[in-house]
Amino acid sequence: MLYRELKSTLTFLLLFVVSVTYSQHRSISPTQISSSINLDGVLDESAWVSTETATDFHMHYPYDSLQASSQTEVKMLFDNDNLYIGAICKNNKPTDYVIQSLKRDFDFRENEAFVVFLDLFNDGTGGMTFGVNPKGVQRDGIIPRGGTKGAQLNWDGKWLAEVHQSPDKTYWSIEMAIPLRTLRFSNNNFTWGVNFARNDLNNNEVSTWSPITRGFEVATLAQAGKINWQTVPTPQNSKITLVPYSAVTSGKSYETETDPILKPKVGLDAKIALTSSLNLDFTINPDFSQVEVDQQVIDLNRFELFFPEKRLLFLENSDLFSGLGNSRVRPYFSRRIGSAGSNSVPIHFGARLSGKVSKKLQIGLMTVQTDPVGGLGSNGQNYSIAAIQKAIMGGSSITAFISNRQSTNGFYLDHNNYNRIGGLELDYRSKNSLWSGKSFLHYSLSDDINNNGLAYSAKLRYKTKAVSLFFGLDGVKENYISEMGYVPRLRHEFNDSTFRIPYHQIRSNGYYRFFSDNKSSKIDFWSAQFDVNIYTDQNDFSYQEHEVGLSLILRFLDASELEFKATHFSPKLFFPFTLNGLEFPFYVGNYPNRRFVVNFDSGKLSRFHWSSHIGFGGEYMGNRFDLKGEMNYRFKHFIAGGLTFSQQNLSGFPDIYGEANFTLVGSKFEISFNRNLFFTTFLQYNTQSDNFNINSRFNWRFKPMSDLYLVYTENYRVDNLGIKDRALVLKLNYWLDL
Repeated sequence: MLYRELKSTLTFLLLFVVSVTYSQHRSISPTQISSSINLDGVLDESAWVSTETATDFHMHYPYDSLQASSQTEVKMLFDNDNLYIGAICKNNKPTDYVIQSLKRDFDFRENEAFVVFLDLFNDGTGGMTFGVNPKGVQRDGIIPRGGTKGAQLNWDGKWLAEVHQSPDKTYWSIEMAIPLRTLRFSNNNFTWGVNFARNDLNNNEVSTWSPITRGFEVATLAQAGKINWQTVPTPQNSKITLVPYSAVTSGKSYETETDPILKPKVGLDAKIALTSSLNLDFTINPDFSQVEVDQQVIDLNRFELFFPEKRLLFLENSDLFSGLGNSRVRPYFSRRIGSAGSNSVPIHFGARLSGKVSKKLQIGLMTVQTDPVGGLGSNGQNYSIAAIQKAIMGGSSITAFISNRQSTNGFYLDHNNYNRIGGLELDYRSKNSLWSGKSFLHYSLSDDINNNGLAYSAKLRYKTKAVSLFFGLDGVKENYISEMGYVPRLRHEFNDSTFRIPYHQIRSNGYYRFFSDNKSSKIDFWSAQFDVNIYTDQNDFSYQEHEVGLSLILRFLDASELEFKATHFSPKLFFPFTLNGLEFPFYVGNYPNRRFVVNFDSGKLSRFHWSSHIGFGGEYMGNRFDLKGEMNYRFKHFIAGGLTFSQQNLSGFPDIYGEANFTLVGSKFEISFNRNLFFTTFLQYNTQSDNFNINSRFNWRFKPMSDLYLVYTENYRVDNLGIKDRALVLKLNYWLDL
C-alpha cells in the first residue's frame, strides 16, 4: 500500500513538472484584421478561418493526464478597437446544456461554460477573466494572487458576446468582442499570459488549453500559456465613463409610529482611464439600496462574525486592498466604511486611483468621507488607504500600505481623533505553484495609544495534486487597533466595556487524497485531513486555548461529498460570558469539550440538490445540537428556488442556566425571464434576532451596464408577526461612455 502511494506521488510530481514545462511552450498569436466581425456566435468570417487555432485541450477534472473527451478550438483576432475571441465547443454526443441561471457572473463550476484568463503584464500576479455560457450569459472579473484562489467576479466591464448552438446539439460556438479600453495593458509588453477553460457538465469534465494540475484553480496563472504579439494593440486611454443614478425611497417605521417618508436621492459614479492600465474612480452620494441582504446565521460565537462586502463601490478593483493581512487579521475591511448592514451611515463621496504604473508596479489610493459614526465622536469620518505592490520572482509580490481613519470637522481633519496602520507584506508563490506563503508586519497608531501596536504573521504551504501541508503563526499585540479592519479575536466585551487580549495563533492543517485507480468507480477520492489551532499569550507563549480537528472526506465523481469530522476544543473565557439565550454567565476559565459533525452535499449538477449538517457535542458546561439543511431546485435555466433550515439547541446545563432553542428558516426564489430581466425574493425567519424579513428585488438591465431596480423590504417580529417597518425603493442608473 505504502509503495503504491509513494509510486503514485512520484508519478504525479513527474507529470506535474512535464505539464508545467509543456504549458510554457503553449502559445498563440492573434491576427490583426481590418474587416468587421459580425458578432452572432458563428465563426464564418474569413478572418476566423485563416488565423491560428488553439486546440488539444487537456482534462483538468476528473483526471489531469488525459485529453478532453469533448474538444474545444479557440481563435483570436484584434483591430483598433477590440480583442476578438472565438471558440467552438464540440460535444462527443448530442447534448442538453446544464445552466443554473441567466444572471451575469455565474459560477463556472456549476454551469456549462467557456472562460478566458488573461495575464496582461505576464507577471503571474494578476489578470482579468471573461466567460460565457451556452445562453450567452456573461461573467467577468479580476484574478488576484496569481489565480491560486480563483477569480473575483465583483468587477464588471462593458464588452459583448454572442453564442450559437448547432441544431443537432453537437457543438456550441462563441464570439467575444472585448474593447481594448476595457483591458489594462501596455503596448511595450509583447507577451501576455493566457489560458482557456471549458466546463462540460454533461461529461462532468473540466478541460483547459494549457494543462492545469488537478487540485489547483483553473485560473492559476503560473501554469498558463502565452500570447505572442507580432504587433501589440494600441491601448486606448482616453476613456471617461459616467454612471449617474436617481433613486426614490418610501418607507415607514411602525415601531416609532412615524408618518411615511419619501426620500429622493441622486448621485454619480465616474470612471476615468488615466492610462490604459491606471484608472481613477470617483463617486458622489452613492446609494446601495439594490444590494442583496446578508444571509443570516444563528450566532453563538464569542467574537464578531464576518460578512462579505456586497457594495460595488468597494468591490471593483479592490483586490490590492482586500488582499492585505489574512482572514483573521485584516487592516482593511470595507464594511467598516459606511457601516454596511442594518446600521448604515451615509457616504458623501469617495475616490480611488488604482492600476499598474509599470509592468511590475501596481498602486492603489482610496479615500471615502462619511457622516458621523457611533463610538467615534460627533464629527464626520474620513477613511483613506494607500498601497503599492511590486511584482517579484515571477508571481510573488511585496506590498507596502498605510491606512488612516480620522475624524473631520467640515473640510478640516481632527488631529486628536485618528487610527492608522502601516505595514509591509511579502506574498510568495513559486513558479511551479507548489509552494506559497505570506508574511506581514503591521503597526498601529491611535491618538491616545502609541505603543504595542504590532501584528505579524508568517505562513507557508506546500501543495500538490494529492498533498497539502500548511503551517502558520499570527501574533497580535494588545494595542493593535484596526478601526478600519477586522481583528475579531483581539476584542472581548464585558459589562459594556471592550478589552483587548493579545495572543499568538499557531496554525497547521493538511490533507492527503487517495484517488481511485478504477476508471469505472464512482469515487473521485477519499481524504484524511487535520486542522490544529493553538492560542497562546502574546508575551510569554503560555497556553490559552486550542482546537484540534480530524476529518475523513469521501468525494464522488458526481460532485457529491460526505464528511465526518471530530473536534476537541477548549475555549478560554477571560471574563464572564453569557451565551445567547441562557440566563447566567459562565465564569473565567477553560471549558474543554468534544464535537462531532457529519456533512453531506449532493453536488449541483442535477436540478435538485441538497446538503445537510448534523453536529453534536459539548458547549461550555452543557450540550449543543446543530441541525442544518438546504434544498434547491432548478426548473430549466430560468426558475430556481431554495430553502435553508437551521436549528440549534442548547441543553444539559446546570439548572440556573436554563436552555435555549433557536430556529432560522430562509428561502430564495429567483426568476430569470431572460439575460436582462430578473426577479428575486428572500425570506428569512430568525427566532434569535426576533425578525422575519422579506426582501424582493426586480432588476431590468435595459442597456449594457444600465439598470432599473425596484426593491421592496418588510420586517416583522417573530412572536406575533407584528410589522416593524417596510420600504419601497425605485432606482435607475445609466452607463454613459464619453
